[in-house]
Amino acid sequence: MTQAQTLDALALPLIGERLIEASAGTGKTFTIAALYLRLLLGLGGENAYPRPLSVEEILVVTFTEAATEELRGRIRSNIHDLRLACVRGSSTNPLLSDLLDLIDDKTDAVSQLLAAERQMDEAAIYTIHGFCQRMLSNNAFESGILFQQTLVQDELPLRRQACADFWRRHCYPLPLNIAAVVSQEWSGPEQLLSDLQPYLHGELPELRQAIADDETLAQRHQQIIERIDAVKSQWCAAAGEIESLIVDSGVDKRSYSSRYLPKWLAAVGDWSAAQTQDYQLPDELKRFGQNILLEKTKKGTPPRHAVFVAIDQLLVEPLSLRDLLLSRALSEVRTSVQQEKRQHAQLGFDDLLSRLSQALQQPGGEMLAQAIRQRYPVAMIDEFQDTDPQQYGIFQAIYFQTENAKQSDSALLLIGDPKQAIYAFRGADIFTYMYARSEVKHHYTLGTNWRSSPGMVAAVNQVFSTIASPFLFEDIPFLPVEAAKNNQALRFEIEGQRQQAMHIWLQSGEGCGTVEYQQSLATQCAAQIRDWLTAGQQGKALLYTNKKDKDGREIAKPVEASDITILVRSRAEAALIRDALSALAIPSVYLSNRDNVFETPEARDLLWLLQAVLAPEQERLLRSALATSLMGLNSQQINHFNQDERLWDALVDEFDGYRQRWQKQGVLPMLREIMVSRNLAENLLASEGGERRLTDVLHIGELLQEASLTLDSEPALLRWLAQQIDNPAVQSENQQLRLESDRHLVQVVTIHKSKGLEFPIVWLPFIGSYRLQKQPLYHDRDNFKAVLDLNYNDDAVKLAEEERLAEDLRLLYVALTRSVYHCSLGLAPLFLGGRKKQGETDVHNSAIGYLLQKGEPGDAALLLECLQRLQNDDIVVTPVSTEDTSPWVPNAPEVQELQAKHFTRKMQDDWRVTSYSGLQQHSSTPFFDLLPKLDVDAVGESDLETTPELTPHTFPKGAAPGTFLHSLLEPLDFTQPRDLEWLSEQVTLQGLDDQWVPVLDRWLEAILRAPLAENGPCLAQLPPSQIQAELQFYLPIEQLLKSAELDALIKHYDPLSAQCDPLDFRQVRGMLKGFIDLVFFWQGRYYVLDYKSNWLGADESAYTPEAMLGAMAEHRYDFQYQLYSLALHRYLRHRLPDYQYEQHFGGIFYCFLRGMSPDKPGQGVFHCRPDAALIEGMDKLFSSASEGATC
Repeated sequence: MTQAQTLDALALPLIGERLIEASAGTGKTFTIAALYLRLLLGLGGENAYPRPLSVEEILVVTFTEAATEELRGRIRSNIHDLRLACVRGSSTNPLLSDLLDLIDDKTDAVSQLLAAERQMDEAAIYTIHGFCQRMLSNNAFESGILFQQTLVQDELPLRRQACADFWRRHCYPLPLNIAAVVSQEWSGPEQLLSDLQPYLHGELPELRQAIADDETLAQRHQQIIERIDAVKSQWCAAAGEIESLIVDSGVDKRSYSSRYLPKWLAAVGDWSAAQTQDYQLPDELKRFGQNILLEKTKKGTPPRHAVFVAIDQLLVEPLSLRDLLLSRALSEVRTSVQQEKRQHAQLGFDDLLSRLSQALQQPGGEMLAQAIRQRYPVAMIDEFQDTDPQQYGIFQAIYFQTENAKQSDSALLLIGDPKQAIYAFRGADIFTYMYARSEVKHHYTLGTNWRSSPGMVAAVNQVFSTIASPFLFEDIPFLPVEAAKNNQALRFEIEGQRQQAMHIWLQSGEGCGTVEYQQSLATQCAAQIRDWLTAGQQGKALLYTNKKDKDGREIAKPVEASDITILVRSRAEAALIRDALSALAIPSVYLSNRDNVFETPEARDLLWLLQAVLAPEQERLLRSALATSLMGLNSQQINHFNQDERLWDALVDEFDGYRQRWQKQGVLPMLREIMVSRNLAENLLASEGGERRLTDVLHIGELLQEASLTLDSEPALLRWLAQQIDNPAVQSENQQLRLESDRHLVQVVTIHKSKGLEFPIVWLPFIGSYRLQKQPLYHDRDNFKAVLDLNYNDDAVKLAEEERLAEDLRLLYVALTRSVYHCSLGLAPLFLGGRKKQGETDVHNSAIGYLLQKGEPGDAALLLECLQRLQNDDIVVTPVSTEDTSPWVPNAPEVQELQAKHFTRKMQDDWRVTSYSGLQQHSSTPFFDLLPKLDVDAVGESDLETTPELTPHTFPKGAAPGTFLHSLLEPLDFTQPRDLEWLSEQVTLQGLDDQWVPVLDRWLEAILRAPLAENGPCLAQLPPSQIQAELQFYLPIEQLLKSAELDALIKHYDPLSAQCDPLDFRQVRGMLKGFIDLVFFWQGRYYVLDYKSNWLGADESAYTPEAMLGAMAEHRYDFQYQLYSLALHRYLRHRLPDYQYEQHFGGIFYCFLRGMSPDKPGQGVFHCRPDAALIEGMDKLFSSASEGATC
């Protein structure tokens, strides 16, 4: 056996194959993260990988989705922390500090780590099935897989169909006599499938007894009948002499007394005389086997006869069709399932593995392996102890080096702990690990436990060091580990006394059965937890951490319910311990519940309730709904409905209302309404297991709502619910029971579910119990292949039982290494079955008993002696004592005088995004801010009369036409002719008559040619480089802006504002947003221009300066141009280095489009420049410090 080295994660050579065995709590995930960081940065000197790798080139494979997410998160966090450490130049984390010393160019490392951190979502961290699926799809030609395949998550329906087809083909045509024999084994295809199920996933195990392909059930049946009939004939021929032969021999007459011998002879005689219908042999027949008779003859001559020898031969022969039928069924059901999946382009999880394995083994497979190696030069296989032959074969084919072709450009790191291989029921194969261990030359171990207290580490070391091979197989050694130095302070104290890390409770007496053992230890477990919780409430039971407060004192926390975890093997054990806890008023939660929510009584109750909602007029359905436990009504209340017709009619109307709610809003809102109006939640919580029941009701409600999205009617949803209740989807994760509470409760978890987790205090009440192996599946000890013995030969059963014990030992190791501070165990001198509870017990067949008694059988005294030898400073043994059955009394919460807090803050928040429209409207509301591009100033104008003449003055009035004119001017190049086709399209989209096209074209031409002032430009003179249309701005309002202050300021400096009504907006902080129609540059100055479509009269003569002033004042355009001027002022101040308002700001132009004329400069145009002091004053009002507009 190769000697393992202690692993140094910073110096491990990252080339070739390496096997890392990480015992529980020794930092496996930490090690993976460290190796990952080395690969990313190419660290490690001569032991480094030849080049830095990206996250997409480092393959990390584990076995569950949860584990992939945990690894991804841990690696992402370490990358982030190392990057920060590189930036700062130091780190308090020992790993990161050591890595920093290896990094020469920290600047380059920072950029590499930043890129890796950003790419972590694309990191190659997969489950084994996810990896296979990607490789098959990415290499479809090499693997021979279809481009589009459906992944089947649950193959059970396919297997049921295949098994039913097999039953019809082979069992229906059988003659009655053979069918009767088969029916004694299986009542139907479902029962047959239950026997086949363990062997239908993964690779088919090798059958120990090869069965001829041409052997039929009829032939086998005839052979068995002939053998039985031959023995019957021999017995009948010798019947007269058998009794005297036995009586006259030296056989023990106490065993073959005159009282029993005639009865046995009569029973066998009756059997031999009867016609053979089945393969049942009388129990008395074995009394006449030659070997038994020889064994019972202590003195004298034993009775000998040919019939006795024939009986022995008959008894050892497998008189059964079971092996023949099972072998045929295994082959044909697997083949049928594969054909069905191939026909529908489907793949199961096992197919992902088998297809990739086949592709790698076929001719040309090396090319596929090379392609995968190039994509993933380094692979780390986490939880490698849970692998199987197929999975290992895949990685072996891809990464293993051969003597002839060294693959120096790749690395395969196999990381796991064979002592924690506990998932054989999922297909995990510890023998594959043992084979791989012999194949890989370089072995490493992690020798420091970072999880548990020193006492806990020492106790586990002591338990597993009592025997040379504690895990039965030499290839799975136990190497003691050390406790981490920084965990030396971890301890559990009660009333100042340090508690031993391991406490073994032993039931006294010579022996007990399983039921007595479980009840006694469940009571002891609950009693001790009660005592711990009581002491914790009083501050006497404390868990000391490895941290200290600012004064240097140790930090300790009182024991709470959530600190205590009880580990069990099964749901039945969990129910037993939870009942014991409930008897002492200790609340608990079962964290391993994988039951289907549709199997609960609440699912059936909801079905009856929904049926009543859908048809409340049907009295029978409504009465059924009232009688459900959900409604919480007693018989008297239900009878009250029967007696009062008005009350019944009101109930029908109520349920009809629920039906309408269901039809309008969906099933979940309807259920919520029922729960509120009928107090369903309160009724459920008041009942036993109320939290569990309420969680199930809400869960089913969500599933119903989800299903309703794909169903076409309410009756269809009811049918779906009924189908789920009758045949729940066993493999559906979203239908598994949810955790009912996350409050501070004692946790009950299965050992399998606890793997990878840690708990402060652990109780193992039933660790001495075990279940004998029933499946005749074992592994050949030479070639490690799985073998199935369908005849249940003794040596096969013995090997299978040995493998059961080996897995139980690994389960024990997992259970004992979960605790940080303390672990209590329950033991008893256990007897399985109904035999007398004296003498040698069955304890040695359990994992803990095997370690204590070194695999030797013994009585209760030997067990006690072994336990006493085990005791030391860290392990104590105490007899079970369950006299005190008083319940736990939690501390009552302090009664506080309830008083509502005084609310001082204003209900409305002054911070908002506003606009000119929002501020200028009287008592403005936020709704004006929702229309930023609508010409709201034209709202209210309407076209009251129609005129046959089409002119700018007869153009439709109102907000929409005004916005339309803005949209025409916004995209125009003022220096170029307009596109009449584009103009016609815009007119059509606006819903106007085509006759408006030439009118609008002439109008736009007049607007562009009209001089804006006496000496001013016209728009047609402005090239695109000198204009900015629809300039958007966001103006910060840093301090609270009040309407009175702003109104006073603008009226002081602007005569036009002085004529207007006062501003009246709600005080505001936040942002002022807006769009300036046009900003243009002319003769060294910047101008604001705004288009106005207001109708002031029937012709252009109505657009006098006085009329325009009136319109400006009426609509508060003065306030608008002041805000626009402030926005442009701030913008120019930031953009122009030598900006001066007087020099660079030219003013504002408000163009009343209907009144503009090319022949009259300034006609229809309002022009001014706000006073510089006004703009400066507004700037100060809007901001305590000068802030720029974002334009």
